[in-house]
Amino acid sequence: MRVWFVALFLLTAALPTGAQQPLRPSQAICDAGKLSGRPYALCLEKAMRDSNSELEALVERIMGFIEMRADLQQAQKSRWKSSLEEAQILFVRFRNQECQSVAPFEGTKPPEGPRGGRIGFGSFEERLLCLIDKNVARTRELEARYVK
Repeated sequence: MRVWFVALFLLTAALPTGAQQPLRPSQAICDAGKLSGRPYALCLEKAMRDSNSELEALVERIMGFIEMRADLQQAQKSRWKSSLEEAQILFVRFRNQECQSVAPFEGTKPPEGPRGGRIGFGSFEERLLCLIDKNVARTRELEARYVK
């Protein structure tokens, strides 16, 4: 038993301590290290709008792919499209709830207010980062499933 603890300790000690976490899609698009203030906020807002537009356009393309399927009956196509549309509506509701109500509390460097609360751009920034990340993840997921 003691050998396992020693082996586990040695493995843990050998791991790099400063390993960087991979960048979030939003951080790769709008680098806070290169942009600050208003340009950073504008970049995030544009990236959020662009990622949302890209996702909506992809869903429309997928609906077209489904409609073009000659091997399916019209009733099957209609059912598939309405199910996908419902799933997309549920995704948007989840994304909005998560990013509006949960993500603002998860910021990595929250600015401190006089009473210790968050102030300024921090919670809005985290909301935009969340929206971008969720849109990009959903787009990648749908592309992997439908655009092969």
